[in-house]
Amino acid sequence: MLRDSRAHNTKLVCWTVLAIIYLGFALRVVVAAYSSSDALGTELRGDLLHHQAAHNIAQGHGFVIDVGAPYSFNPPGYAFFLACSYLLFGEHWFAVAFSQASISMLSISFVYLAATKMFNTKSGMFAALFAALYPYTVYHSSRVMDTTLFTFIMIVIVCYCIHVWQNSHWKIWLFLGILLGLGCLVRTTMLAVFISISIWLIFVLDWRRGLASIAICSLGIMLVVLPWTLRNFVVERELIFISAKGMANTYIGNNQLTMEYIDQGISLDKLWQDDRFEWPPTGLSGPDERRWFLSNVVEFANKYPSDYYRLLYRKLFSFWSPHINPSVDYSGGSNVWSEDAGALFGFTFRYIRDVAYTVSYVILVILSVLGFVNSIGSRHEAWLVLLILLMYTLVNVLVWTSTRLRIPLDSLLSIFAGFGLWHVLHWRRVSEYSLRDSI
Repeated sequence: MLRDSRAHNTKLVCWTVLAIIYLGFALRVVVAAYSSSDALGTELRGDLLHHQAAHNIAQGHGFVIDVGAPYSFNPPGYAFFLACSYLLFGEHWFAVAFSQASISMLSISFVYLAATKMFNTKSGMFAALFAALYPYTVYHSSRVMDTTLFTFIMIVIVCYCIHVWQNSHWKIWLFLGILLGLGCLVRTTMLAVFISISIWLIFVLDWRRGLASIAICSLGIMLVVLPWTLRNFVVERELIFISAKGMANTYIGNNQLTMEYIDQGISLDKLWQDDRFEWPPTGLSGPDERRWFLSNVVEFANKYPSDYYRLLYRKLFSFWSPHINPSVDYSGGSNVWSEDAGALFGFTFRYIRDVAYTVSYVILVILSVLGFVNSIGSRHEAWLVLLILLMYTLVNVLVWTSTRLRIPLDSLLSIFAGFGLWHVLHWRRVSEYSLRDSI
């Protein structure tokens, strides 16, 4: 009888989780269909460089923007993923929507597995529900942006660490390094995750086992990344580890115009079109140009220290802001999400979008903080996630911030938000029983 009851409960949990996953998938496809007018083409609201590189890969020209000209500005991972989608479905909004909604389904699954492993089944189900319905991730899964793929790899890495960190077999750490290497080929900020894991391993394992694990993990990263470094050296004739945009982005995120753009909600990549923006001198080699970017950032920090510190604080607030930054109004694309777009019950879609983002984000943060408070003293893995949050935030504040770049962290927060919600419901039930007993 007890065995039948457990089997029934297990089956019910499986069906519930599957329903949550497919609900998230359907919601993403519906949103993508609604905003399909600016998913691709000249009005693309997303990263045009990724689209152009993916187009050329699908056409057999390789990882380039202009055929015949070397290209290494962006990491290659997302462009190759997108090219596979184009080959399967054609260059159509459905290619982006289906492929990214599919890996979102996998992300939701790993969020459930991580929360269940750390806490309990109900917390896992709540966490999966947060990940499936969170409006910001739903919207971005319909865009040509590396956010969804990077989030998926980060969630897989965290879930993997949660499940295997006590296993000392070298293959475990080599595979973790391979996963981290793949993440680096999507966004180089995955190195912040590697640094966080390294610090955490030294603390939770003894220092010898920790250093050995880090060394093997580093080998796994090199096995994935070095072939691409070699490719960059062959085509560019210079040493570029993964991509060449790091210093350019640092300069864009740390100059005298940056604060103005952030305050006005304008995307920082629009700085290139500003007549006041200082460009590097023409004729510089790649390494010299990157040195020029770095020297200008250092000069700005030294010459205007108070402005620089205010900018860092402003970027920190912008990164964790309950308001979308940059504003969609200044991000290019069509007016599908603008103030004048179609309305629902008298409210514009832009108003609905902004309210949905703010409300869902505030709820997520409050519940995740509650989850952290109730787990940080008993779960080593909570410290891992906290380190990732801190290190990833630090890297983005020093370089370039927007709420979009924080999305992978929101998915990590959903793990703890599920546990936080479980605690709220548990306390409420205990309070009801206590009140009933007192009566």
